Amino acid sequence: MYKNADRLALNRLEELVELDAEQERYFLTSFADFQVIHQKAYMPDYVRWLTSLEGNWRSLSQSQLRELGTDIQEHWANLSQSMNDPVTKLLVDLNAQQKEELIAALKKRAEERSKNTSRLERALERFEDILGDLSVQQRKIVEKYFDETEYYRQVWLLYSQKRINKIESLLANDKALTEQERKLLGSYIFNSMQHAPSHILRTRDQWVEKQLQLMLELRETLTSQQQEHVDEYFKKWLGVVNELIQTKL
Repeated sequence: MYKNADRLALNRLEELVELDAEQERYFLTSFADFQVIHQKAYMPDYVRWLTSLEGNWRSLSQSQLRELGTDIQEHWANLSQSMNDPVTKLLVDLNAQQKEELIAALKKRAEERSKNTSRLERALERFEDILGDLSVQQRKIVEKYFDETEYYRQVWLLYSQKRINKIESLLANDKALTEQERKLLGSYIFNSMQHAPSHILRTRDQWVEKQLQLMLELRETLTSQQQEHVDEYFKKWLGVVNELIQTKL
């Protein structure tokens, strides 16, 4: 699958906007260049994080987990930066009809996300992938977390809608975008925190703290069988990433 990630990414993009043959070639070439960098420069980080979690997840403190989360956020920022120029160029060069198609698709997705009522069910499924079957107590802990963080989700949804409006405004500009405008466009596309308003940064940080508290609270409730399930989960993904590093692109 990793070897064919360029085609998978193209398919995901064309769920939003249909590209012509030349645009497809440009995207595939740019993605292939990015993938080489990703495999060599970023995959080792995944091994490092998974190895740390595999050996220490039972004892990591909240501050240690926060530090790991910061590393991952910085990783995402660097990863986004690697794709910023080619993706921005591709979107800016879309014709007027394609831009309208893209914005309409983004707005539709945002609306569907705002009306989605199955977030809790999906979260419980993800936890069961990692932990195995959840007890009644554990389900209540997750449900409590969702109740306490609903405000953050609503703030984030509103910000996502504003980001789409910013993207639409920049793409509608008849004049060539300045370098600063291109950077802004890239930050809106990849949801970079570099240009995010202070209340969004504050919301993100508070939300992360709630997530850390949730993980620590759940950890205290794990049975021996669930702990073994977590061990196997990290072991499996560590093997997957090591295999991907060796994949010939």
